[in-house]
Amino acid sequence: MLFAEQCGLSYPDDLISVEIYGYPMLLIDNDLAGCVTSYVGHRRGVLDADQLRIVRECARDLRALVPRLRRREGRIYAARWLHIAELIMSDTPEECQLR
Repeated sequence: MLFAEQCGLSYPDDLISVEIYGYPMLLIDNDLAGCVTSYVGHRRGVLDADQLRIVRECARDLRALVPRLRRREGRIYAARWLHIAELIMSDTPEECQLR
């Protein structure tokens, strides 16, 4: 599973001080991990409006960040989070995403 793979990785050193729009990548990592844990855990594919907003905003920030990353390890790590966020959004009815 993609999320299990991501959780098994060490946080890349080259992302420690990286920010996008003043928001540290480390917080994006933590925010997404919490939302995805709910999504795949006891909530079974359901996120509340705040969690969906977080996933949407993290995906937006990662779309802007990934092309700027030069080191392979950090780029792959951030791109995997983006892919996970996009999978969740594609599995969420559009009317729920707009809230």
